[in-house]
Amino acid sequence: MKKKKIGLKSVAVILAISLVVSYVIYQCVLISKSDMETQFALMETVYKTIDTECFVVRDEKFIKNNVNGTTVSFASNGERVARGDTVSMVFNSSDDAVSFLKIRELEKDIAHYEDLSGQANLQTLNIDSLTEKIDNELINFLEDRDKREFSDAVNSAEVFRDSLTGKQIATGTALDYSEKLASLKNELTTLQNAKYSYTEVKSSEAGYYINGSDGYENSIDYSKVDELSVEAVEKVISSEPQAIASDVVGRVVSSFKWYIVCAVDTDKTVNLSYDEQIYVNFPYRGVEKLPVTLHKIGDRTGEKTLLILSCDLMNDSVSDIRIEDVQIITGEYSGYKISNSAIRTVDGVKGVYVVRGNLLGFRKINVLYSTDTFTIVNNPEGESDYIKLYDKVVTEGVELYDNKLV
Repeated sequence: MKKKKIGLKSVAVILAISLVVSYVIYQCVLISKSDMETQFALMETVYKTIDTECFVVRDEKFIKNNVNGTTVSFASNGERVARGDTVSMVFNSSDDAVSFLKIRELEKDIAHYEDLSGQANLQTLNIDSLTEKIDNELINFLEDRDKREFSDAVNSAEVFRDSLTGKQIATGTALDYSEKLASLKNELTTLQNAKYSYTEVKSSEAGYYINGSDGYENSIDYSKVDELSVEAVEKVISSEPQAIASDVVGRVVSSFKWYIVCAVDTDKTVNLSYDEQIYVNFPYRGVEKLPVTLHKIGDRTGEKTLLILSCDLMNDSVSDIRIEDVQIITGEYSGYKISNSAIRTVDGVKGVYVVRGNLLGFRKINVLYSTDTFTIVNNPEGESDYIKLYDKVVTEGVELYDNKLV
């Protein structure tokens, strides 16, 4: 009887010790997990850039008008105009200007609904082609939005909306726009019958139209851009704009080519060459990968070197850029963007630890590009012992090794 009691007591002690050990192990695992931070390996594209401040030089001529009143732009920024085209209208009263804008809006709405009515009368439509068209238009809208090209995004959204309506019609939805069209046309007729007093402002040159003035148009002579120096560029970037004459209503850019001038650290220009085709970003304008040509590189004898970049693309996004932060792209890298704290060297091989299930595993990396905070890496041949897409990479943790339980 005594032996039996001793045996039961020993079993109880062993169970108690096992529970304590299990608890300690469990707590160690929890502590290990709590001290560990991870991130997913996702594909990203980053740029190596020369970051500086620039000044934009255009062949600009003022469009002037000395009639007082409310001015309404007839042309959009960056729009191509011919000599003699009406670029704006000056109304005697603000009410007349509002009515004019309303007439333009009504004309656009009427054209829109007449187009939809025409679709409603079509008997056959290829649904598959229409669906593909809608998908592409949605992508166009999202791309315009992501690029912050908001004017284009609005237009893309309207095209996408109309195609969706067309699909509704094609699949049997009955849509009658006759009442809406009648209402719009009656309103338009009423406004058109009213008398408005205005003066048309016409462009004296052919070129790209830009509304208003920023006071820097005469700061650098367009015809002498090749004669610029580092000192001249730095001076104009730090200068104040000139007073704007009251009769200036806009500008016309006569030459297709315009210039981005800047001064950069000389050691950053080593790999640049004349006539090289590169890209620039204007990060605070939402302009990415604008194609430019290296028109001129200075003599590289001082701490700073003059760069002149030329561009022949003009639109609303770039039409009024003057003094702006610019990123000159000198390299583009696509791969997995990981924190530098994740990179470790094991047996002379660079790699990262990843979490797969409940175990750690060491995976090699191929370094493409590094900064002070992150590195772009890839798996060059899709090999099994290299990092892969969606791997859970350990960025912070201690005592990491293969097959560690986490």
